[in-house]
Amino acid sequence: MQNEQIIEAVLKMNNQEENDIVKLKIEALINEIIFYLNRDKIEDYMFASVVSVISDCLKFSVANGANIQSYSEGDISVSFSNLSPFFGRLDAFKVIKGVDDVQK
Repeated sequence: MQNEQIIEAVLKMNNQEENDIVKLKIEALINEIIFYLNRDKIEDYMFASVVSVISDCLKFSVANGANIQSYSEGDISVSFSNLSPFFGRLDAFKVIKGVDDVQK
């Protein structure tokens, strides 16, 4: 699946105009998803799910640090949630790599 097709679909889903910043955020999320799923690319059958997850991430500003769990002022402390924004939604597409895969 081409990144451009995913970007176009996400922009349409969010009723956004294309700009370099949004495009870069979407590309970063695509790369994060590929890494999270232990894959080399987004397959065609994953298209709708991936577009939906990226769209939600942009809407809820997950890509902008909305995964901050707590914040305090004195001596500044910021805690981030360690849960992926993709957790549970894309797990069906996850590839489990075993010892045979590592040796190749």
